[in-house]
Amino acid sequence: MNNLATTTAPSAIRLLGTALQHLDIDSKTWTTVPIPEESDLQGYLDALLAEIASKPQSRAYTLASDSTECAVSLAKFHAAKALVPAAAQALAARLLRIEVATDERYGHLAAAGTTHVKRGSFLQFFYEDGNTTGYLAVKVEHQSILDETDFKRRVGLGESQKIYKAFRVGYDTTGRPQQALIFDTNAKPSVYWWNDVWELTPVRSDEINTREAVTHIIHVLQKVKKTAPADYTILRNATVAAFKQSGAMDFDQFVTSTFESYVPTEGSLKDELPSLVTNLRGLPSKKKFDSHFTLAPAAVPFKQMKVQLTNGISLSYDEDLPHLEGRIWSTKTDDGREVVVIDAPDASKQFPFKPWK
Repeated sequence: MNNLATTTAPSAIRLLGTALQHLDIDSKTWTTVPIPEESDLQGYLDALLAEIASKPQSRAYTLASDSTECAVSLAKFHAAKALVPAAAQALAARLLRIEVATDERYGHLAAAGTTHVKRGSFLQFFYEDGNTTGYLAVKVEHQSILDETDFKRRVGLGESQKIYKAFRVGYDTTGRPQQALIFDTNAKPSVYWWNDVWELTPVRSDEINTREAVTHIIHVLQKVKKTAPADYTILRNATVAAFKQSGAMDFDQFVTSTFESYVPTEGSLKDELPSLVTNLRGLPSKKKFDSHFTLAPAAVPFKQMKVQLTNGISLSYDEDLPHLEGRIWSTKTDDGREVVVIDAPDASKQFPFKPWK
């Protein structure tokens, strides 16, 4: 354990204590690693905290109760204004114990010669940020590198591309832990990390996150409905289709792939698209839903889209229709009539045939 109470970070963050343990799943042991005052780990932790603070992939949780091992340790840290060695080591032992159990349960899914739970180190630090205090715990996976001095393969902590799971929590003025945030560089946060290790409960269910996220996106899209109606139709359908899938939702990545990479069909949207993307990226914090959750397709409230074509004629289609632009489109006939075309070979037999003019 290393007492860094007098160390001042480059930012407003002041570290009050750090701990580093190497975890060995194979031998089922953990080892506390002393942190020299002149080591580069201080800067590594500062950069890691800044990186985590800016990451959009997060989900809010609450502690299951005040009596869990995690909650008790957090209370001890706040009371001592430091990382109490015994409590910090107890958390490291708990993490190793759960990782060993998880690996024994799912180890058969790993490639030959590897473990399901990746080998790594457990970093903890307790800090002050302005008038608040916080705790950050990080499981960083070990990465293999080829040393350029002797060309021997070594294992260590990656700097440029970190692979980690993190747990961050702040305290209120009474010393009670506030909402906790979970981060994971994997596509989906590992259940064992937030549920088994930290015994957390999600603040918002997957159903709430799915419904809130897709509803607010569609609301933002209303701004381009009048100026770029064709693009609105395509983007709305793509959004609903994405949220009706099963699996993990990484909101920031969704915005990138669906909106930022989109090539508008109407020129009016080209200038509006950057601000639209910015507005969408800010939705999780502004509208209070998580940016990282598991999709619940049944919670999507949009089922069918109905378009009034003309008096007495309307068009209805499923909102998640695949390849919409290749199945319904508009065009103009040789004699100047604007028409809607539907690629429907079977249904076409129910209407009189007329040659294209």
